[in-house]
Amino acid sequence: MNTIAAYTKFEILGAIRIPMVFVALLFLPTVGMLLFVVPALGDDPVAATLSTGSMCLFTVLIICSAQYGLGIADARMKPWGGYVRTLPGGPLPKMVSMIVMSSVFVVAGSIPLIGIAVLGTEATASLLDIVLGLGALVLAVVPFSLLMLAIGYAVNPYLVSVITSIAPIILAYLGGLFTDPNSTGGFTANVSPFIPTRGSAELVWAAIGDYTPNTLSMVMLGVWTVVLAFLAYRAYRSDEGKRFR
Repeated sequence: MNTIAAYTKFEILGAIRIPMVFVALLFLPTVGMLLFVVPALGDDPVAATLSTGSMCLFTVLIICSAQYGLGIADARMKPWGGYVRTLPGGPLPKMVSMIVMSSVFVVAGSIPLIGIAVLGTEATASLLDIVLGLGALVLAVVPFSLLMLAIGYAVNPYLVSVITSIAPIILAYLGGLFTDPNSTGGFTANVSPFIPTRGSAELVWAAIGDYTPNTLSMVMLGVWTVVLAFLAYRAYRSDEGKRFR
């Protein structure tokens, strides 16, 4: 536990030193709220509530892309990153500390979006609903952190920035975050149950509104989490083998 606490402290101090990174990460979700949710769905309480949850999940995608994908790629190119990999404790303390830091970022990043929803829309959600929604967002950190870890360790570091720049938008689109959550037709409605983004989104929607998750989406979310955990582990071990053996 002491090792995990030390790694977590390191992650938090690193984030505090560059606060503008956090502001930049919130730019796209905030613009999405102001340009799409508020003017188009602001008068519909149900749609505004669920769409706010979608934008908060979009924040999860962006934070995971930056912290894991870009963060790991950057560390792979610097001597300090290699040194940290040789410290006692193995990969577990580092991974746990990154998940804790991501969870803090997600909760903090969702607060401005919730504020916009309260002031600019007719969204309705109780305090308990909001707490449950934040819990669902924290759970969503796990599969997407695993995905970005796999990308960060497996892909050429110079290409990671390109992939992590477009991956959140593609995952959000295919997962149906930019469409009506209750839509049952169209391309995204047919494809989205097979995308991990949809399962996470449905957990958030169920927590904050009157929404029943699709069984297929939940099953696929579990399958994707297991597959991504395996890929992240293999990518980590492969990178370790290339540099330390």
